[in-house]
Amino acid sequence: MMQKRNNILVIDDDKLMRVSLKSLLEENGYPVYTVSNGDEAVQTLDKNNVDLILFDLRLYDDRELSLVNKIKEASPNTLILIMIDQSKIKTVINTLCLDTVDYILKPFDPDYLKKTVEKALYKQQLEASLKKSLVEKEIINNINKAIATSLNIREVFPNICDELKKVISFDRACLIISNEQGQWFQVFALTKTYNFSEINEGGSFPLSGSLLEEVIKTGEPVIANNTGKGRFWTDNVLLKEGIHSRLGFPLTYKGKVLGAITFGSEKTNSFNEHSYYYLWQIAPQLAIALENTKLFSRIKASEERYKTLFNNAPDSMMMLDLNGKILTINQREEEIIGYKMEELIGKYIYDFLPKASKKSILKLLEVTVNTKVQTTEIEVISKNQQLLVMELDLSVVKEENSVLYILVHFRDITKRKFLELELKEEKSKLDNIVSEIGADLLVIDRNNKICWANKRLIENHPLGKNILNRTCFDTYCHFKSVPTDCPSSKVFKTGKINQTEHVVYNKHKKIFYNAISSPIFDKEGNVVQVLELIQDITEKKQAEEKQKKLQQQLVHSDRLISLGRLAAGVAHEINTPLAILSGMVQGFLERNNTFTRETVKEFRTMQKVTKRIEKTVDSLLDLSHSEGNEYPKPLNINELIKNTASLIIEQFNAKNKNIILKLPSRLPKIKGFAEQLQQVFMNLLINADDATSDGDTISIATAQKDKNTIHISFKDTGIGIHRDYLSKIFDPFFTTKEVGKGTGLGLSITYGIIEKHRGTIHVKSKIGSGTTFDINLPIDFGKAIAHG
Repeated sequence: MMQKRNNILVIDDDKLMRVSLKSLLEENGYPVYTVSNGDEAVQTLDKNNVDLILFDLRLYDDRELSLVNKIKEASPNTLILIMIDQSKIKTVINTLCLDTVDYILKPFDPDYLKKTVEKALYKQQLEASLKKSLVEKEIINNINKAIATSLNIREVFPNICDELKKVISFDRACLIISNEQGQWFQVFALTKTYNFSEINEGGSFPLSGSLLEEVIKTGEPVIANNTGKGRFWTDNVLLKEGIHSRLGFPLTYKGKVLGAITFGSEKTNSFNEHSYYYLWQIAPQLAIALENTKLFSRIKASEERYKTLFNNAPDSMMMLDLNGKILTINQREEEIIGYKMEELIGKYIYDFLPKASKKSILKLLEVTVNTKVQTTEIEVISKNQQLLVMELDLSVVKEENSVLYILVHFRDITKRKFLELELKEEKSKLDNIVSEIGADLLVIDRNNKICWANKRLIENHPLGKNILNRTCFDTYCHFKSVPTDCPSSKVFKTGKINQTEHVVYNKHKKIFYNAISSPIFDKEGNVVQVLELIQDITEKKQAEEKQKKLQQQLVHSDRLISLGRLAAGVAHEINTPLAILSGMVQGFLERNNTFTRETVKEFRTMQKVTKRIEKTVDSLLDLSHSEGNEYPKPLNINELIKNTASLIIEQFNAKNKNIILKLPSRLPKIKGFAEQLQQVFMNLLINADDATSDGDTISIATAQKDKNTIHISFKDTGIGIHRDYLSKIFDPFFTTKEVGKGTGLGLSITYGIIEKHRGTIHVKSKIGSGTTFDINLPIDFGKAIAHG
């Protein structure tokens, strides 16, 4: 029955009912979506075009009624059909606005449902058709008003063209007429969007071989879709002006083609028969206006012809004397205001106006004789006491220097004013909503240009209003071209909402953004623009990264504490038997005369092994012990580094390795434990020695980072550390050295000492590019009590 496949959404928490309704409706040719609750319904409406919603309303509580309003907000143009019990229909009628909500009583049979759905969809189509018809009628009325309010068509022709451009696309339009002999045509009125032209207003040109000649011969519209291949000599001339397609429409008056209204477009194939719909409606008035203009140049035509034009004008008109007395009215005026002509003639115009409008009309009547009055809005009271809003135009009709009458033209705009008020209120609501959003909003076109931005973005962006018509990748992301992962580009391709987090670098500053990009469609369903909501989440990301680092440090500290306690226990358990074993070996060596040379050699080997074990045990104890119950003392870090480096510099020089010290003289003293920090520096130098070779350099630098912190760096040009090992190097017993060349405890002890001083140590390294250890120590971390 219906040509259009209307989409239907079923909302019912009963799965069996959803399946049943879906099956029934699909049998009747409707595409059907089904959901169980309001949230799912809103999501479906966001993604799909739905013409009608079937909503099973149980009315268990008031939330269901508020859900109907929520769905109406999500899709205001969609008709909602409530499925409701007879006993609850009164509540629905009293509560819901039935302009966009209808109902169907339960229980119902399939035929009843089918007919109700068809009726609802048909009603919706009629309303849409009516809305389109009203828009078209307004355009035609505006044109007819412009024609009717002037006796010179040249004056109002630009206004007529402005209205026509709303429904017909063109770059040039003109009124052309032929002379009575049929040899020439004249350009009577012309408007165009460019400057250069060979066929200008007022000029006369040969009729033969022109488009007008064809229009006059046939009395029908003529279209030239490609002037490059045109058959008229005027096609070739206009092609030089950039006109590639043309339309000529006859202006017929009393069965005779007086001329034509012609249109030109810079595009080929720009015109079709759809344009005829509007031109057929205005062509008679244009032809009349054209003829009247010609006649007006020879003093006006007969009075009877003028009365005919006056009475058949599409808008209401009346004639007044200079005092505002009504001389005559047309038929349209009778229809609008409700009074017959005999009830109005002899009365004054302000007798039918409220007090405020009366003052306005009296003032206009005073000045209209000598001054052209602009279109004015006034309020008029009809015969049934209805208040109407009218657009009023006044023009003075003179004969020589004498005023004959004042011509008053009314246009009823009551409905339009009501719609404008509603639109203004809706715009105000939308503006308030947009201004309260705590994020940047912008609209981007297909050329990646920002064509709209919200107040928050304009006020906070350095460019202010100049951000408009700038590309988003330049203005917002600081790129020279569109990035490959541009979220708005994805939306233009897919037509779907896209959410992404991306990083922007602005003047070496790293900024994190969360962007939600939504498509904006035209009436054909094409994505023409993208609305982006952008939130700066830099602080959140930085907080997350900081928390992650703190968590890693906490885990590492807990691991060191646990391992330290374990190491202390193991070391104490090993020390006792180790001391016995070492004493026995020493005793055996003192009685070396008792044993053979080979046996003594084996005892000495055992002695070396026990000393190595002792050294490892001492390192384990260092991992869990501090220097007694001492207080931190003021230390000169530069002197401590110099003293430590002096102990190992000969060893470095022997291997052709350089130690470079960059130690500023004004570095403040810090509080700490000298022996522990010297152990840190020694461990780092030993590690640097193991990681470097002939010709490499080890640089040690100090600096005051801020008033509370000093910074120490140990940087070598050695082989570097693989990135897989960087997270493990402070773990106890982790080492990349060969077996027997290290215990893996040096950096663990170093980490523990720095942590005890309430400082931090970090490592940066890359294979083949060396390693850097960065240490930050507080200048005064307060009283530190060693335990163990």
